[in-house]
Amino acid sequence: MRKFTIIMCTLIWCGSSSAQIPLSFEEALATALENNYGIKIARNNKDISANNLTIGNAGFLPTLTANADRTYGRQSFERELTTGQEQSVSGARSQRTSYGASLNWTLFDGLRMFKTYDQLEAISLQLDDQFRVQVEQVAFSVAIAYYQAALENERLRLSKNNIELSEDRLRVAKDKYELGKASKLEYLQAQVDLNSDKTAKVRQMEALNLRKLDLLELMAMSGDTIEFELNYNLQNDQNIDLADIINSIETANPQLTVLRREQAIAMKEKEINESDRYPQVNLFAAFTHSQSESPAGFAIESTSDDLSYGVTASWTLFDGFNVQRRVQNAQIQIDNSQLAYQEQLLSLVTAARSRYINYRNNLNLMTLEEENVEVAKENNEIAQERYQIGLSNPIELREAQVNLINAELRLQNAAFAAKLAEIELKFLSGQLMQKQ
Repeated sequence: MRKFTIIMCTLIWCGSSSAQIPLSFEEALATALENNYGIKIARNNKDISANNLTIGNAGFLPTLTANADRTYGRQSFERELTTGQEQSVSGARSQRTSYGASLNWTLFDGLRMFKTYDQLEAISLQLDDQFRVQVEQVAFSVAIAYYQAALENERLRLSKNNIELSEDRLRVAKDKYELGKASKLEYLQAQVDLNSDKTAKVRQMEALNLRKLDLLELMAMSGDTIEFELNYNLQNDQNIDLADIINSIETANPQLTVLRREQAIAMKEKEINESDRYPQVNLFAAFTHSQSESPAGFAIESTSDDLSYGVTASWTLFDGFNVQRRVQNAQIQIDNSQLAYQEQLLSLVTAARSRYINYRNNLNLMTLEEENVEVAKENNEIAQERYQIGLSNPIELREAQVNLINAELRLQNAAFAAKLAEIELKFLSGQLMQKQ
């Protein structure tokens, strides 16, 4: 929490002072994992499940109930006894006080209490896994948001470089115009192109700021603290193996782990329903103390202490086939959970294969685009030299400039696309948190 507070305060300070501090991916992830609302909710649900995992909730422990009451009455009557004597009472007051306790303890219920505890344990483990799912999902979302913002930041850097090239061209065009070696049209066209590049920079800054807002939302931080600088060093993992990813999906993917827990819960539900086919044996004990006063009764005052205890047994011999119906429904639920698991496994493996194709393709594109960038740089340098000595026109120079920027953009796009595919492959295999 202390680390999050420091980052939060620093970013707020930056927003108010126009300063820019670096924010690394590790810092963004640590802040999100500590403060993300979805993770907090998942943690609370996990705590609720841990609280429910008790032998009392499973039905192992007895119930003990205390009770007390005090009643008042008023009687008026006339009666004739067998002896011929007559009695008449008007407004006779009576009262009764009693208190006691009763205990009931299930000794045998067809092993329902054992199966219930096993089910509660499976539910607790499932919510632990769901918490891990939420953590992995937040980590994945933060990684995607961070590197998408980083891509927009790289595009902004290229936009600034492009403006510098256009400013150089404008200076040369102005000098040539003032010396009478170029027309004013050429000078004005250089100014138009520069303004166009500046407009593109403004739009690129907007795109970057929007990506920053997405990142701040995942970090559960206010959007008015947007003035921070992304601190990253893009490195592409060149050694991801598809077979290893697919093998890890079934063993380490938290979503599949949750579905396996679902199967265990469904199987325990079936066993719980099957326990209704067996008898139930209870131990009971009760104590009651009572005291009454009734001037109009045969006994004016009475006091009693009653203690009872014993064993009861019950066995439902026929309930309209309801037990069988519940058992069959539970089996269907088991089948459904198995089908859901197979469907999710197929979906994850298919996604992994698709992302791996994208990953390898962009790595290959990076090699090609790196060569293209070098060629485009050399071509732009030659075009600038030719333009300065009057051997080429501004159209050729602008085309060389645009080709250079486009080549660098394609290289960036390929590098970040490979990185995003790499992140998703690690997420699908359940290895994202271990390898970030």
